[in-house]
Amino acid sequence: MKTRKWSFSLEDYKRLMDLLSGMAGVEVEPLPRAVIQAFAARFNGTVAKTSDVPEADLSSIDPTLTSSLMPFQKEGVNFAVSKQGRLLLADDMGLGKTVQAICIAAYYRNEWPLLVVTPSSVRFTWAEAFRRWLPSLSPDSINVAVKAKENMRSGLVNIVSYDLLSRMDKQHAGPPFNVLIMDESHFLKNIKTARCKAALPLLKILAVRPSLFPRFHEFGVRYCDARQHQQKNWGWDYSGSSNLGELKLLLEECLMLRRLKSDVLSQLPSKQRKVVTVTIEGVSGHMKAALSAAAKQLAKTHRSKMEEKEALLVFYNHTAEAKLQAIMEYITDMLECGREKFLVFAHHKLVLDHITTELLKKNVSFIRIDGATPSAERQQLCEKFQFSSKSCVAVLSVTAANMGLTLHSADLVIFAELFWNPGVLIQAEDRVHRIGQTSNVDIHYLVAKGTADDHLWPMIQAKMNVLKEVGLSESNLSEKAENESFHLKDPNQKRITEMFQRSFSEEDDFDEAILMEVANDWKDAPPEAAPAPYCTGTSFSKDPNKKTMKDFFSR
Repeated sequence: MKTRKWSFSLEDYKRLMDLLSGMAGVEVEPLPRAVIQAFAARFNGTVAKTSDVPEADLSSIDPTLTSSLMPFQKEGVNFAVSKQGRLLLADDMGLGKTVQAICIAAYYRNEWPLLVVTPSSVRFTWAEAFRRWLPSLSPDSINVAVKAKENMRSGLVNIVSYDLLSRMDKQHAGPPFNVLIMDESHFLKNIKTARCKAALPLLKILAVRPSLFPRFHEFGVRYCDARQHQQKNWGWDYSGSSNLGELKLLLEECLMLRRLKSDVLSQLPSKQRKVVTVTIEGVSGHMKAALSAAAKQLAKTHRSKMEEKEALLVFYNHTAEAKLQAIMEYITDMLECGREKFLVFAHHKLVLDHITTELLKKNVSFIRIDGATPSAERQQLCEKFQFSSKSCVAVLSVTAANMGLTLHSADLVIFAELFWNPGVLIQAEDRVHRIGQTSNVDIHYLVAKGTADDHLWPMIQAKMNVLKEVGLSESNLSEKAENESFHLKDPNQKRITEMFQRSFSEEDDFDEAILMEVANDWKDAPPEAAPAPYCTGTSFSKDPNKKTMKDFFSR
């Protein structure tokens, strides 16, 4: 009597409605038909509980993939098969949605061609994932559409960005896509956007559960608190929310699988590293020519060690400029995905400047710590980031901010640029992965093919493996299930990689190269703004300029 609420078993729903309909003065609003259908199936035994989902037969799928699945990931595949491949996979970021989606798609391989629609920044990451997890799939059968004029239906696996999806209907009709993966499907949350309008023709055929709410208005009234516009005589406002607890139950019963990191923490490593393959297709012809010239310069033989090192650094510098657009695309995608706090590490001042300029344009809050940030301000900036209640990005120099900072209110670290000393990378990761961190940490390395990254990444992996084998590091940059590693097939690429290894293998060579790089970036900075120390035991020649550099860093 205090709450004036009564609870009834759903088994008694029909009897209850019959009794209430015969009572005078009682107004009854029935439950949506979708709710009744979804849960009534439980009582007649036609639907099993999620926990009772049977094991799917995955014997036809590449063992490279199936043997790598964690227990909760295999449960995800089983759930998808029990739903005839139609589901909303809503796991937390870092729980391996990509590998689960590929395994589910592979279960229905005889129904391909497959279409993967994804944010543009991760198109090539998907292609790398298919090559790694499905070695039985010919690399030539994977089609990544980069430009609108390219055929988006030419492969067995077709990977298309949301932005290019609207161009697909202008191309010649091809075989229908019977299997579809919509990555980051919240990109379709606004029905008025061009990307959503382009996706609807596909989704009308392949919707996850088209019979659940065949009419949008019914859904809007029940769950969007739909109301007629007060200032207009027509139209409805669907911007609200209502009955969300019921909607959550309905989604989980019918089509949604969502696991939080806290649910499966015991199955996860404390750090999960992932290589994100980005493209430099959007760069200018001038930039492409500069990269090509730098690569050719590296291929020359009979040079001194200093000349070799200078050529490598030129290639590294051009790589930074070539990656600018891809870096911001990925950061933008992370913000749109709802990641409110994360770290972005870069080396070149050019890259740091570009990121902060673009964040300002987007009105996104950020902090920046680099070699020009006075020591007294660093702690204040860290506290601003730690205690910020809104979206905030920490833009950090990998050499100046890789130690001495605590930023564990974030659980995502993005390396916009690679760095040839893995120890520096690990220290940078640990700005987040440290005492006080209550979640596992996602580490994303952005790697661009056709740049110096092709040679830096294998070298970093090799160095880290050596450190792990001798017990000097728990970290291995190539051991995680989410990681995609580069394969060196081009003999010239292998030679250049060895050149990187040789040129920056000795500590003094490494330090000299970094001194030149960083000093050039911060030559106009005041003495109190010098980058934090990052190396010890450096040997210097008698070159007075080098002595000046050492004094500068000491100061």
